[in-house]
Amino acid sequence: MTDASLGTPAQLRDPDYTPALTKAVPLGIQHVLAMFVSNVTPAIIVAGVAGFGFGSDAGAQGFPDMTYLIQMSMLFAGIATLFQTIGSGPVGAGLPIVQGTSFAFIPIMIPLVAGKGVDG
Repeated sequence: MTDASLGTPAQLRDPDYTPALTKAVPLGIQHVLAMFVSNVTPAIIVAGVAGFGFGSDAGAQGFPDMTYLIQMSMLFAGIATLFQTIGSGPVGAGLPIVQGTSFAFIPIMIPLVAGKGVDG
């Protein structure tokens, strides 16, 4: 049986510890996939309610708008993750914490986007 641990408890507590590349790469890919799915899904939901993209009246004309929503959610999630990772003064923890969008705003955004605004 092989040892599947990432390191000793003392190594894992050390902020400067770097795991072996064979262990770091799969963990990095897992991070990227988790960030990608959790950021793209709310953008697709909002775009679908707004009438962009899949099965909407806009048809192919809606895809650039949906693509723009997805790109902006990924761009600002990346910027926020960099701020959190680099850490400067009171901004950022200096740890590899993935930042991104949330599903908490979806129940508010659906009626707003479907009704084309607050005033209806």
